[in-house]
Amino acid sequence: MRPKTVSIARDFRTLAALFLLCASTATAANLPTSPCELPGVARPARCGVLDVLEDPSQPGGRRLPIHVAVISAASGKALSDPIVVLMGGPGEDAISAAAIYAAQFAPLLEHRDLLLVDQRGTGSSARLKCDLFSTETAAENLRDFFPRAAIESCKVRLQAAADLTRYTYLYFARDLEQVRRALGYEPVNLFAGSYGTRAAQVYMRAYPQSVRTAYLGSVVPMDLEGALDFAKTAQTAIDHIPNWVSRHGRSTRQLPKR
Repeated sequence: MRPKTVSIARDFRTLAALFLLCASTATAANLPTSPCELPGVARPARCGVLDVLEDPSQPGGRRLPIHVAVISAASGKALSDPIVVLMGGPGEDAISAAAIYAAQFAPLLEHRDLLLVDQRGTGSSARLKCDLFSTETAAENLRDFFPRAAIESCKVRLQAAADLTRYTYLYFARDLEQVRRALGYEPVNLFAGSYGTRAAQVYMRAYPQSVRTAYLGSVVPMDLEGALDFAKTAQTAIDHIPNWVSRHGRSTRQLPKR
């Protein structure tokens, strides 16, 4: 019964945090945007930066620049419900993928904007970057999915400037809601994949009135313990490579020896 008790307690804490963050989401000021060029995107676009608190409970604390790009509707008169892409990873930034999504959603962008937000800790929004692997130690990269020493070193370096407890789904949801309000959009259409599906689930729970539709691909359940199963699933995939190659009639001589 203990795991169930722990799960219930965790869910309660999450709901409590959601309530507090939602309650503290004040009406955002206007988010000024200006014309910008996005690599590989021919459509007109506007870019801007929304200044947010790293910790909303500390008004005098560190502030973060949340970078935003809007690919404008082709008609020139957009409907009020943009398409919002929530990236995977975690750690992928949205704005650098603008060309991919502008092409993917081209038929839908006749009358709708495409809103791309680099969530806190990624891209240009106070990026938190860890160099965990080296090209000089390829064997170690395959053996240690998350090299403990490199992670500890990166954590110490990043903590010198950032409060790492403030870079979670709850805070990104709050940032996204501020961006939506600041740009004057009505309920949005979410497009999320992998890690982004968790962000979508948290946003929908925190701000249900702000979501018109949601597409979740490769869903990551909220009760899954995140990265703890990464190494196991990666090893399972590696173990299945010889069988896959054999079924497709190819030689296994070039496969690395374990």
